[in-house]
Amino acid sequence: MTPEERTAQLEGYFRQVRDIIEAEDFWERVPERAREFSPENLEGLVKFAYFGGFIDMAGVRRLLMVDKPTARHLLVKWYEEVREQGCWLC
Repeated sequence: MTPEERTAQLEGYFRQVRDIIEAEDFWERVPERAREFSPENLEGLVKFAYFGGFIDMAGVRRLLMVDKPTARHLLVKWYEEVREQGCWLC
């Protein structure tokens, strides 16, 4: 997969997770700075959707295109971030 193809696929996943969050009526809790596509914003939306209970770990792996060990690492990182900074759900 070329870098352009990967970026296009990630943008599609961004739209998918945005649609999931909108369907749950939580889009208004997403900060303005995170509402446009970037890899960092995609991760933020996926984290929000995961902690909101809108997707499971398989969804995290699919939407971020990562393997299980990477997903586990992200989960540990996310829990630390939520402990330190809170989250959009708070």
